[in-house]
Amino acid sequence: MAYKRFDDPNPKVDQSGRKIYAIPSEVVRLALQSISNRVIGGSNGTQGPLIVAGCGDGGTGGCKIANALTVVINGVQNSVIAQDNLRMPAGTQGKNTVAKYLISTGAGTSGTVTGPGNVVSKADYTTIASAEAAAKLPDLPDSHCALGYLTLNAPTLLDVVMNAAAFGGTQGTSAYTDLVCMPYDA
Repeated sequence: MAYKRFDDPNPKVDQSGRKIYAIPSEVVRLALQSISNRVIGGSNGTQGPLIVAGCGDGGTGGCKIANALTVVINGVQNSVIAQDNLRMPAGTQGKNTVAKYLISTGAGTSGTVTGPGNVVSKADYTTIASAEAAAKLPDLPDSHCALGYLTLNAPTLLDVVMNAAAFGGTQGTSAYTDLVCMPYDA
C-alpha cells in the first residue's frame, strides 16, 4: 500500500516550471554575491571582536591591507594575508575630482584595487562632502569579498596619474573606509 504525505506534490500538476535552481540573471547573481561574501573575523583562530582589513596608504604607494582576515567567498571560508603596496588601476583621475576605488580579495589572492566607480567633479557640488557622497564604488569583481575602499580627492590643479610601472594614489588626499561586505547603496 502506498502512502501519501501531506506535502507530496500533486502528480496531475506539471511541476517542471518550479525546478529552476540557478539564478537566471547575472546582474542579480553578482548583487547577491557581493552582499553575501563577507569578512567574518581575524585569522587568529578566534571569532572574538570583528577584525577588519585596516585599509590605508601603502608603504611606498598604492593601498594596503594591514590585518590578516578570515572571509567567506561563495560559502567557503578563506584566509586573507596582510598586504602592502597594492597597485592602483592604471589610468588618470582628472584634476579637481573625487572617486572611490574598491579594495577586495578573491580566494587565494592577496588583494586587488579596482575602480574608479564614477569620477565626480568637485566643481559641480557646493561641498567636498557632497561630491564624495555622489562618488560610487565600482562593481565587486566576481568571486571577491569587499574589504574596504579609498576615496581619492585629486588636487585642484593636478591630475592624479596611475600606471602599471608606478604606484599611484599618493597625490591628492585619501580617506579609507573598511567594509564587512559590499554596501547595498555604494
